[in-house]
Amino acid sequence: MLDFQQTVNLKEKMEQQKKESQRRALRQNEEIYFQSPEESVKKELQTINRPLASEHKLDFKLIRLIVFILAFLVVGFTVYSLFFKHSSIVKDTTTQEGWYAVKLVNNEIFYGQIKDIKVDPIIMTNVYYNYDQEKDKQKQINESGNLRLVKRGKETHGPAGDMSLVRSQVLFMEPLKLDSKVLKVILEYEKN
Repeated sequence: MLDFQQTVNLKEKMEQQKKESQRRALRQNEEIYFQSPEESVKKELQTINRPLASEHKLDFKLIRLIVFILAFLVVGFTVYSLFFKHSSIVKDTTTQEGWYAVKLVNNEIFYGQIKDIKVDPIIMTNVYYNYDQEKDKQKQINESGNLRLVKRGKETHGPAGDMSLVRSQVLFMEPLKLDSKVLKVILEYEKN
């Protein structure tokens, strides 16, 4: 058999490959710069470009504006519902003006309207009392079930008609029902 030996010069081979790649790069550059406008447009249309990442970024200014507007609307609605809305879901019974029967420590009973039952002194308006309660103190027993109500302010000394009751002098306060006989008489008198 023949001994085959060949010497290969790798340095020359590498230099040749390097020169070829440089020539290709030069040709491509020349093609880019020396192309006619129609050819460059045609080539651009044939190439597909990957979208840039910056095009997909969210516009944070727009997001901030939307969040700010939503927060403003929520705060505005809350303020409106708390301060300007007349009807509420749950009514506060302590500030609702109603008719009450108030019994004092000295056993006198007054009927009238109280605006706020939590304050001290308690202010009663449109006050009525039982005309016979002075006589009842002496008798201790009310023989008839009838009440003769007198509106405070019609007496000889001419009081204003309102009363300020110190809370320590009040035994209890009872709200009057709408179908109460006392309240019916009072409301009938108030109409006239």
